[in-house]
Amino acid sequence: MEGGLERVHRLPAVLFSVLLVSLCLHLWAGGPGLELAQAAPAPGGHLVVAVPVDPDTFDPHKAVAAATEEIDFNIYQGLVSFDQDGRIIPCLAESWEISEDGMSYTFRLRQGVLFHNGREVTVADVLFSMDRIRDDATGFPLAWPQRIVETAALDERTVLIRLDEPYAPFLSELADAAVVPPEAVDSLAVRPVGTGPFRFVEWVNGHHVELERFDGYWEEGVPYLDAVTFRIIPDPATAILNLKAGTVHVIPRLSPDVAWDVEAAGGLKLVQGPMNVVQLMALNLDREPLVDKRVRQAINYAVDKDLLIEGAAWGFGTKLGSNMSPVMESYYLDLADYYQYDPQRARELLAEAGYPGGFDITLSLPSSYDLHVKTGEMVAAMLAEVGIRVRIELVEWGTWLDRIYTRREYDMTIVGLTGKLDPHTVLNRYESGYARNFNNFRNEEYDSLIAEGLRVSDVSRRQEIYRRCQEILAEEAAAVYIMDPNDLVAMREDVAGWRYYPKYVDDLRYVYFEQ
Repeated sequence: MEGGLERVHRLPAVLFSVLLVSLCLHLWAGGPGLELAQAAPAPGGHLVVAVPVDPDTFDPHKAVAAATEEIDFNIYQGLVSFDQDGRIIPCLAESWEISEDGMSYTFRLRQGVLFHNGREVTVADVLFSMDRIRDDATGFPLAWPQRIVETAALDERTVLIRLDEPYAPFLSELADAAVVPPEAVDSLAVRPVGTGPFRFVEWVNGHHVELERFDGYWEEGVPYLDAVTFRIIPDPATAILNLKAGTVHVIPRLSPDVAWDVEAAGGLKLVQGPMNVVQLMALNLDREPLVDKRVRQAINYAVDKDLLIEGAAWGFGTKLGSNMSPVMESYYLDLADYYQYDPQRARELLAEAGYPGGFDITLSLPSSYDLHVKTGEMVAAMLAEVGIRVRIELVEWGTWLDRIYTRREYDMTIVGLTGKLDPHTVLNRYESGYARNFNNFRNEEYDSLIAEGLRVSDVSRRQEIYRRCQEILAEEAAAVYIMDPNDLVAMREDVAGWRYYPKYVDDLRYVYFEQ
């Protein structure tokens, strides 16, 4: 890589040693507009996909982990879905109309759609699901359901959803609202029942999730596979060994430091596509000394993002400067070099903030995601160069979701925020009243812009709004925005039909084994 050797030579020994450690990473699925050229699909077969962690819950109205969404996409569906370019498309609703005031949505249900228990989907099921999502007791992790003021059945196939005010991202967020049967809700967490192409068979915690083709699936001609098993394999090296042995067929979000091993091995292939993910080092703005913007800016200047991409992601990533990926090109603002690597400036800012000798701080890393662990080790060495003494804490994923993401008990953490279909859903994570604003970021101008973005439909004005929001996040050093990692997928040579999307999903409807 151009310039890579020079960068390694100037590093302190501790960071150089980190670069040489063979750690693996976990990436996310996503990225619009790519589909691999394939031969004619052949039906049948049992696909095994390696994933690093278990779902948090199979109840689609309670799940918060992106790792759950990649599996859930094959089980559950909503009124609308999305294509590879992120456009909203019909799903359980075959069509819809929006009122002139932008507050009423009328959906026409598709006929003959069956739940996995064999019962046909009705308007009553849609109303039940919408009401369940709106119920605070459900704990649905998004705020948009509270904007629904009325749901009604206009006839046996038509549903009305009325909002309290115009809400531009409504259709894109509705794609996450699974329709479920009321009779199954008490056990959805461990035994999901949806309308998707695959039905649930079993979940052995820590080992595997098994699905089988749903013969009553409404979309003609798919899926091709008879069955799919998601095997829980936390160690990437073990996953590669299984791929070579043929006991695993696909590893999504492959570690780039083992990509060469896949390319060199017979019977395997490596494919890649763009993503829609923001890897960041989140800073808890309610913790000292991170409450001081100068400290946050110093941390940003102390981090060499180019080197992180080279050392932690082996060059497979795009540098970021705010909380949006260039995949969302209509709204993206390139701020990647807003904080150029400048350790001297970092030391000056720390001194101005009253920390000439630096300070001690804890960096909590989700242990199941090796990209974040590798990135965190490198960041810790970089911060040490400007006097910031970092204690690394490895946290189990379930604990991370509870203690850090939900209860906000941390100093700094590194994680990936998965892509969405609308810029509001990407950026409202920093709105001061948002339940999952785990950075504790607060800014009046930002809040005002986020509120305005919900009410306007004019694309040019929405672009202005969300680009300014990105500027504010950079100016205020709300986090250290690092990269959008490339999506590398390793698979057996006979696996075909893999598709990329701008959301964290593994869509197995179109996957098949070549004869």
